[in-house]
Order: sequence, then structure tokens, then C-alpha cells
Amino acid sequence: MLSKRGIALFGARALAGAVGLTVVVVGLGAAAIVPWPTVETAPASVVVSPTPGEQQRVCPGPLLTLAEDSTQAQAVSSVGSADAVYAAHAAVSGADASEQGWADPDVSPLAAPDNAKGDADGAPLLLRVPVEAGVSVASLVSGSQSETAAGETLGGLAVAACAEAAGDSWLVGGSTDIGRTSLVLLSNPTTVTATVDLTVFGETGQVDAPGSTGILVQPGSQRIVSLAGLAPNLRSPVVHVQSRGGQVTADLQQSIVRGIAPGGVDLIGASSGPGRTQTIAGLLITAAAPEAAPTEAGGLPDGVPSVRVLVPGKQPATVEVGVTSADGSTPGTSVQVEIQPGITTEVPLTGLAPGMYSAALVSDQPLVAAAQSSTAGDAGRDFAWFTASGTLDDEFLVSVVTGPAPILVLVNTGRSAATYTVSPRTGTPTTGTPTMGTPTTVSVAAGRTATLPLTAAGSYLVSGGSSTVASVTYAGDGLMASFPLSQAGPLAAPIRVYPH
Repeated sequence: MLSKRGIALFGARALAGAVGLTVVVVGLGAAAIVPWPTVETAPASVVVSPTPGEQQRVCPGPLLTLAEDSTQAQAVSSVGSADAVYAAHAAVSGADASEQGWADPDVSPLAAPDNAKGDADGAPLLLRVPVEAGVSVASLVSGSQSETAAGETLGGLAVAACAEAAGDSWLVGGSTDIGRTSLVLLSNPTTVTATVDLTVFGETGQVDAPGSTGILVQPGSQRIVSLAGLAPNLRSPVVHVQSRGGQVTADLQQSIVRGIAPGGVDLIGASSGPGRTQTIAGLLITAAAPEAAPTEAGGLPDGVPSVRVLVPGKQPATVEVGVTSADGSTPGTSVQVEIQPGITTEVPLTGLAPGMYSAALVSDQPLVAAAQSSTAGDAGRDFAWFTASGTLDDEFLVSVVTGPAPILVLVNTGRSAATYTVSPRTGTPTTGTPTMGTPTTVSVAAGRTATLPLTAAGSYLVSGGSSTVASVTYAGDGLMASFPLSQAGPLAAPIRVYPH
């Protein structure tokens, strides 16, 4: 038993310990509140701007038809020649962007071994803009092609942009249903063999398509693949094109025969890749759309404009499809739909009066999309696909191939108004050095659309916007076509390098 003196000593020591512990706790709390001095060193790095590389574009070549020879059901042959217009705006050695001038790309044909009439009708074209030594600014280049068919099984207008090769692209459009023919055109402008895999989606999901993988496309050549041979009886296919080795440009040719009469033809370029927002410029409606009641086969009736949507991921998406008129005369409309993953879905666009429109899709999951519309006249019937495309930088080229009433469509997706300057190329090798003609200016409010008539067989330099989606649309008597304008790939974008 402790004495009184022991109890006093024990109490004093306990009190001292408690005071010391309190001092420690208070010290730690203060350390947590008062910032400690720190020493930070950013890792050494340098921003490197690669020398701009050679610019290349591929024009897909003439329209094609199947089974001209009845003994070879999958044989392909062309039905005429395509017209093409192209131009470049290139820098000279040591010049900056302000000193660029008009130029003509180097043009050479690609081999087309799958086309039995390629020697007579022409082949896909490769456009090249070499880089001069000392140039620090990438050249601008553009091109487009057109062909009007008027045969017993193929009729209508088809235009297409001359596109850049890529290792991954999406073709949204086409059909392999009764009376529909769809051909996938794979062009390899590189110097190495491309091994291409095609993944096909339809209205019931991903299609098991034997023969769709390991397709070899030799350097400097084009392969033609019948989509019906891979996935027959599809009303609404979407094709994902992936290549290894060489890169390819991918296009889809669709044609329709209604009864015994041709019902139109179109060349469909690649849509922009999966994203939560997609913008379609220049959707043309030429007549009041019929009701969108499904047919017995489960699809939409002919003549109903629609948007084809695919969510390639694993989760369903809530998608809002908004459509606005280019001139502002028609109030905008929107519809919200639920889209199941991996299944192509057609969203009808009803209640639209004749006119030019733009469409915007906003989703909580990445998607790909394109819209389609049709027309009829004394010359026959035709249809067109209007693909979603990405935004353009503040300066880009437009090459307008021959066709009825070409119109440039500019959608300002930015948050502030933009004033575009559209400058034509004037002069030819026979009339003198190409120069810049008198410019035209167009002001477009944020989120709005503007149109500008263009002259066929001409090229234009467009500047002034910072977030623009654009296309060129054609319309005539029983004829319709469109192609989007796409930004060049970031082959020479500055990169930050962290040395060891």
C-alpha cells in the first residue's frame, strides 16, 4: 500500500506526463495546420514540334456494280469515270502561314485489281503534297469527286471527299436488304501492306461475319468487299474498320433498285469516331416526310429521313437528337431516345418542312451517327447520307467538284459568334498563277448554322472559326449528295518530351 508521499509522487508524475502528452498533441496539430516548407522540382522536359510531314488524300474512284458477268456473282466493275477537283495551300521554304500560297497536289492512280474495268474508267487517286525543306507549317490540302450514273440498275449522284488514311474508322450507312447493294472500299496509300478487320453491327447486334478479318490490302492499291457477302439481309449496318501495318481510307458505296428502276446511289465516307456529342451539318430535306410507321419488315418506310445511331460500348445510352434549320425559319425540334449498346437504331425525323438542317446528338455514352434523306424528281430518285464529322480549326480548304447547286454549310459549335472569310482560288495553269479571289464573309452566331452557295469545280480557303463543323451539299432534279469536311490528322502536333 502506497504511503501518502508515494501517492503524491505518483500524482505529480502523472500530471507531468499528461502535460507532456498535451504538448505533443498540440505540436502535432499545429504542424498539421501550419504548412511545412516544401521543395519541388518539375521534371525536365522540352516541347518538340516535329517537322510537318507529307499530306496525303485518297479519292475513292468510280462507281461500281456487281455481277455484270452472270458467271461471277461477286465480280465488280466500274460504270463510268469520276470527276475530281483538288487543291493545296502550301508554304514555301522558310515561310510562315501568312505566306502560304495556292498549289496543286501531285496526283497518281492507285491499283484497283478488283475492278474489271479499272483500266478504262480510271482508278482511285492519291493526292500528295510533299514538304519543302525548312517549312515549319503544315500544308492544307483538299479534294472531292463526283459521278452521276444513269443506267438500268445504277442511277443517281454520288460525291465523296478525298480522305486521309487512318488505322481506325467507322462507316455508318448502307444496307444489304432486298434491292440494296453495299460495297466497302479499302484504299491503302502507304508503302506497307495493310491487314484490315471489319466488325459489322446490325439491328440485332454484332454480326458473326466469316471472312471479315485479315483482309490484305497491298501497298498503293484498293480492295473492294461486298458487305452482303459478309452480312446479308441487314437493314441498318454500321462497319468498324481497323487496320494493322498500313493505314487505309474506308468508303461505303450504297445503291438501291426499287422494282426494276434504280433508286439512287451514294458514296459514304467515314463518320467521326465514338463521342458523347456528334454534329451533322447540311441535312437536306426536299419534301415533307411521310409518317414513320414501321414496315412489315420492322424498318422505316422509304422517304422517311432518319438518323442511324450505334453505341459501341457495353452500357445503354440516353440520346437527345436535336434538329435546327439553317436559316432559322423553322423552330428547332428534339427527341430523346434510349439506345441499347451494340445494336444499330434508326431514329425517324418527322415533321420537318423542306429545307436545310443541322443535327446535334448529345449522349451519356459514346456513339457514332449519320443521317439519311431522299429526293424524287423528273430525272428519277436519289438519296444521300450525311455523316457526323469533327470540328475544324480556324483555317481549312474546300474543293468543290462538279454537281448541281453546291452549298457550303457552316455550323458554329463554339460559344461565341464567328465571322468566316471564304476566299476562292482564281487562275489556272492556263490563265496564270493561281491567286486568292475576292473574299466573302459570313457571320454565324454561336450554335447556329449558315449556308453559302459555291461555284462548282472551284476551291476555297475558309478562315475565321475556331470550332466549326462543315459540309458541302448538292441538290438537283431527282439528285442529292453531300460530303463532310474533315480536319487533317495530328501527324505533326507538338509533343512534350521527358528525357531520362
